[in-house]
Amino acid sequence: MQATLQKQAKKAIDNLPEDKLRVVLDFMGYLQAKEKIPNALTRATFRKTDAGKDLVRCKNVDDMFKKLGI
Repeated sequence: MQATLQKQAKKAIDNLPEDKLRVVLDFMGYLQAKEKIPNALTRATFRKTDAGKDLVRCKNVDDMFKKLGI
């Protein structure tokens, strides 16, 4: 099954123009990056923000930039 799927993918890639191939490769990179496991600090931050803690609330974009010091 996997060999057939790989053959189909290779055939499809061989027929793609370069600009569309770039999009496919970028998307594949995105999928691979998405599978990475967050580190301990990131997981702790997600737990806090999911619980509504340590959030910075902004009224609008200007307020956000002001709070970020930009």
